[in-house]
Amino acid sequence: MFEKIRTSWKYVKFKDLFAIFIFIVALPFALFFKLINKIKKRTLYLICESPDTARDNGYHLYKFIRENYPQEYCFYAINKKGSDFKRIEKYDNIIEYNSFKHWVYYLAANINISTQKSGNPNPPLFYVLQVYGIWKNKRVFLQHGMVINDAPWLYYKETKFRLFLCSGNEEIKFVQKKFGYPKENIVLTGLARYDKLEIKNPNSKQILLMPTWREWIGTETNILNKTDKFIDTLYYKKYQSLINNSKLLKYLEIQNIKLYFYPHLNMQKFNDKFGSNSKNVKIVSNEDIDIQELLISSSLMITDYSSVCMDFSYMRKPVIYYQFDQDEFRKKQYDEGYFKYNKNGFGDCLYTENEVVDKIIEYVENNYKLEEKYDRRIENFYTYKDKNNCERIYKEILKIR
Repeated sequence: MFEKIRTSWKYVKFKDLFAIFIFIVALPFALFFKLINKIKKRTLYLICESPDTARDNGYHLYKFIRENYPQEYCFYAINKKGSDFKRIEKYDNIIEYNSFKHWVYYLAANINISTQKSGNPNPPLFYVLQVYGIWKNKRVFLQHGMVINDAPWLYYKETKFRLFLCSGNEEIKFVQKKFGYPKENIVLTGLARYDKLEIKNPNSKQILLMPTWREWIGTETNILNKTDKFIDTLYYKKYQSLINNSKLLKYLEIQNIKLYFYPHLNMQKFNDKFGSNSKNVKIVSNEDIDIQELLISSSLMITDYSSVCMDFSYMRKPVIYYQFDQDEFRKKQYDEGYFKYNKNGFGDCLYTENEVVDKIIEYVENNYKLEEKYDRRIENFYTYKDKNNCERIYKEILKIR
């Protein structure tokens, strides 16, 4: 324990030290608030995603509870200056993220619910408090996306989540065996946002390029975050080349197809480095567009290792995996999990730009028809397809309150 804290000390900032003071001040208020709630026999739920967002599983669950179970004492934490605040403010009970009120409500909550591992006012402090048993609370992990790769930071010893929500039987087996969660802590519900994924004929004139991030490039502590060295990375060169491929651009223009390039949120800080010679290529960010609407309206996805492919495949639409840096990615970021892309994937694993361009054209020419073998894999992969995930999640939460 102490060795890990010592190693992590170099990443501690002044705000993290100041958080100790806020915790000490907020604690008496939280305990008093907790007592009031107990006297009034009400359960306090606090839901969040990342500080600025209301568009993921947390948003969909909160919306569901407020619309269907308005009697519940349920709150949502978000930065009120963020663009997503307008989306959720109509449901009321909104708390400013990282405000003193947020501290009090987080400490007083019977159940804290989040799509993120942290989901609290100060991750470094609460990591120590919660993982080492100093502050015990019930936390529900909604997930940002399905677990398909190994992720050591989500191991039970690193989180102590009371509930870890999954969407498939293979995922549950993997989380229990590899991540070390007690069997009773893992439940099969499906992701909350899947309830709003519409399985319908999408816009045949729209393709989505949506790769995941690269931890060795996009983290706050990485030098690439502060210099122009980003353009020297393989990640930049490969995607910049793809969105300027002459054969692809010519085909998109002839067919009048729009290609939306949506990098992972952690990589969107570099969006201004990308550019395309075609008006048919749009480089977009979290601020520009609702990702769920983009997923629903697109006909084809090109990704790499991102679990967002699970959302897209859930709607029975074709996916291409462009894995040009497979060895580096596995070495520096995620070890492969139970989901083997070549064996279990819902599309072709390709490694060169020309292969990707040819496959894109092939899908367009065949009206985006999903190959039978991938359709079978999708059918067998997802446990629930009934749009009742939020209801299942709510009922599982009731069991632990």
